[in-house]
Amino acid sequence: MTSKRKRLNLKEKIDVLEVTEKEKLSVRSLAERFHVGETQISEILKDKEGIRKMWVLNSNENLKHVKFRNTETSEIDEVLMQWFRSARAKNIPVSGVLLQEKAREVGESLGLETFKVSNRWQEKFRTRHTYLLKQICGEDKSVNPNEVTDWIGKLKSLLK
Repeated sequence: MTSKRKRLNLKEKIDVLEVTEKEKLSVRSLAERFHVGETQISEILKDKEGIRKMWVLNSNENLKHVKFRNTETSEIDEVLMQWFRSARAKNIPVSGVLLQEKAREVGESLGLETFKVSNRWQEKFRTRHTYLLKQICGEDKSVNPNEVTDWIGKLKSLLK
């Protein structure tokens, strides 16, 4: 009887690392505990820094087949995610076109001549970082609080 292969997702890999730190188990016992092969556990332990970095970057916890390679785009990803988070914190809407243009600027500033920004790159970036180009809702920052107070007073008089 053959068993179906199982690949751990990012959250499960973090769990493996946490268990390793707390209990100091062998590779074999970790493999038995998480129902995977010893090779997969060994790979997780070898690349613990890359896995933690991906986790900290608020990545998709369901990713399974991710290679944590240090490529020219990893530098761009870090800079771009910092910019993306700061833009969202300021309630600035970020479209796919704007993101691609910013990626192009970052690539040029880092001197990466071979880096090409495409729709495929954007989709992979979106998958790696699980962000969605959704419309920012909430008008709280666009309305003056004094006007709100005035309108509440006017509304009461209108309703009477």
